[in-house]
Amino acid sequence: MPPPEWYGTMQPWAVLLRNLRGGGRKTDARKLEQLEARLDGLQQEQAEGDEDALTRNPFWKLLSSPLGKDGFFARFMREIFDMQSSPEQAADTGIEGSSEMVSGRASRHALDITKALRSGMSVAIPSAFVGPEGGAHSYPEWDAGKARYRFDWTNVEEVAPGSDEPVFDASLLDPAPDQRLQRSLAGLCLGFRRHAGQTNGDELVLDRLIRLAVDLRSGHSGEERIYSASLRTRRDLGVLILLDVSSSTLEGDAGDRVVDRQVRAAWKLCQTFDRLGDRVAMYGFHSWGRTLVRFQHLKAFDERFGAATRDRMSRLSVAGYTRSGAAIRHGTTLLDTHSGTPFKLLLLISDGYPYDDQYEGEYADQDTRKALEEARARGVACLCLSVGSDTDAARLERAWGSANYLAMGSSSEMASRLREAIEQAIGAAARKTRAAV
Repeated sequence: MPPPEWYGTMQPWAVLLRNLRGGGRKTDARKLEQLEARLDGLQQEQAEGDEDALTRNPFWKLLSSPLGKDGFFARFMREIFDMQSSPEQAADTGIEGSSEMVSGRASRHALDITKALRSGMSVAIPSAFVGPEGGAHSYPEWDAGKARYRFDWTNVEEVAPGSDEPVFDASLLDPAPDQRLQRSLAGLCLGFRRHAGQTNGDELVLDRLIRLAVDLRSGHSGEERIYSASLRTRRDLGVLILLDVSSSTLEGDAGDRVVDRQVRAAWKLCQTFDRLGDRVAMYGFHSWGRTLVRFQHLKAFDERFGAATRDRMSRLSVAGYTRSGAAIRHGTTLLDTHSGTPFKLLLLISDGYPYDDQYEGEYADQDTRKALEEARARGVACLCLSVGSDTDAARLERAWGSANYLAMGSSSEMASRLREAIEQAIGAAARKTRAAV
């Protein structure tokens, strides 16, 4: 249904009248009349000109005189213009320009407000201002010590990778597909799709049946694939791969660091899921405190896997920390809104150690586990892959739980171990969703 005609517009006078305050108190009809009278006088003085002379400017005198500075109008104007009670005080606080300049600007500002108050014009609001700022997303964070959420506590921003020099060797992005991994994951989350041209099935295909009859009447053997059948061949899985690119992954020997192993694993997984026909997206993330969690865009769900993905991967920026709770929440939102599949999987490739400014220890572990619970409640399966990290199993279990992480020495182990872990994660999410219903 289209929005009504008035949607996306505002009337300045209605907003101002509803929110005007003087001396910290909301206005009423009597005070509004007083304000209108003062503004009428101000307009007359403006028409007479000569606003440059401070001594002849009644507007400033009204705000600075001992009698006027405590009135409703003076308090109101000082509040909205953030003024001092006199030009001398403004000069003492370091306001740029002379007292005359300050007075002139304030007069012009007041006249603008007068026009807005008395205008019935509807002003269209651009769609860019109606919605949230592009690329910025706010999420809560779980404070286990107080057993409550901190709402709108973290900000996630989606950016393009911008490293000036490659952090890892380009040979890690091997173009050759991993056949063993592909065979291992081929049977995941298949749905039924109807296929014509089958030798056996539950329905006859009329045009094929007619063609067979014509062939037989004309002395030919004909094609006997005249049935259609529902076969489990449809890919119903959406996968979002989150690659931890915090500075802790730079540890290790050159060419065999944690980040090298994780990049190789992420590339193989993205390539494999794409070849299998799954809906797949990939992002790298790191954080600099709660207000700046960065998602580096590598591949979106509707983009092709290819040269553009390789180019973005080569420009990955590796720095900062790991605020995993915010990353999981944003990844869950992307999967829920853009994957378009019945089954959804969030694969986080990380050293498994959540850490950031004022985000460590028990606080970070509990927030991470809370984010995982929220994801499962929305039907999103989550799995943390720790590839080549020296983080001990007990530490991983505290943050992720025993069923939500898989530690392996290298990406070559994925072919034999990953499918079972993914099936368990998807099963846990399905059970959580059924329980909620």
